[in-house]
Amino acid sequence: MKLQSSLAAVAAASTALLEVAQAHCYIYSVYVNGVDTGTFEGIRTPAYNGAPPYGYANSPVKDLDSIDMRCNVLGDHQVPRTIQVKPGDNVTMEWRHDARTATDEIIASSHHGPAMVYLSPDPPTDNSFVKIWEEGKFAEGEGARAPGKWATTADIAANGGKMNARIPKGLKAGFYLIRAEMVGLHEADASYQKNPIRGAQFYPNCVQIEVLGDGEVELPEGVSFPGAYKWDDPGVVYDVYCSTKTTTTAPCTTTYQIPGPTVWSGAWPDTPSVELGAMTGVTKATNWDTWIVKSVVTSASAGKVMGTSTYQAQWSSTYHAPTPTA
Repeated sequence: MKLQSSLAAVAAASTALLEVAQAHCYIYSVYVNGVDTGTFEGIRTPAYNGAPPYGYANSPVKDLDSIDMRCNVLGDHQVPRTIQVKPGDNVTMEWRHDARTATDEIIASSHHGPAMVYLSPDPPTDNSFVKIWEEGKFAEGEGARAPGKWATTADIAANGGKMNARIPKGLKAGFYLIRAEMVGLHEADASYQKNPIRGAQFYPNCVQIEVLGDGEVELPEGVSFPGAYKWDDPGVVYDVYCSTKTTTTAPCTTTYQIPGPTVWSGAWPDTPSVELGAMTGVTKATNWDTWIVKSVVTSASAGKVMGTSTYQAQWSSTYHAPTPTA
């Protein structure tokens, strides 16, 4: 009874938390050349923050100094499947908020911001993440006080949550992590470091891939996560809604500088969208047996809490093949 009561209490608390999760997103599936690899396959899904069905795995990372900036919470944990690709392949990541359905919100219309894709050998090391795609504010808004058109809302969300990238030409065979990221700037008028209630919201998500073929191109030195973004970067502290205000204390900045390094010269100059085939897998997550709240991992089985432990990210320095599912 005590264990069941504790689970009920966690679920009740998660119900309240759910109300603040309605705008957030993470990757549900990956298409390779238009073929769906399956829901959650190869994706290091972020940790759920409560018991099913009320917990969610789409919370943002706001602390630029946190190891969670690398691949989100539990990003150090391998998943059983690694997606195989070849240089030149088109990779389409499908971002969702709650389900792979036509009515899913994907990300709130207020969450304007940039989107980026990085590539790193697996496991990552210092300065191993190389940017291969980015998009920020790509057009001015329509109307006198419109916030403009942004990657997260006017491109990716407007196109069913699809983010397109391409495996670099001639890339050397091996195991890599795709680090895809959406950024919400709706509260970025203040730095999280100075005001933890506000701050830019980062949604990093990593995908395990194996590059096949006989390519010889190695990734150059890149950036580290954490470390790639600084608290005073103009792309981190930015008033995305300045232009919508009737009065301001200073002139609005009309341009936007995307955080991080420039896109690698070895990346494809464009990443065209491809026709996508049928969806494979479930439309949403309905059950999970672990969740994390303030670094405390709760494990459950058949609706009963079995125990708790403390989570601390443990990134390996050498590659180990994932453990297959039974």
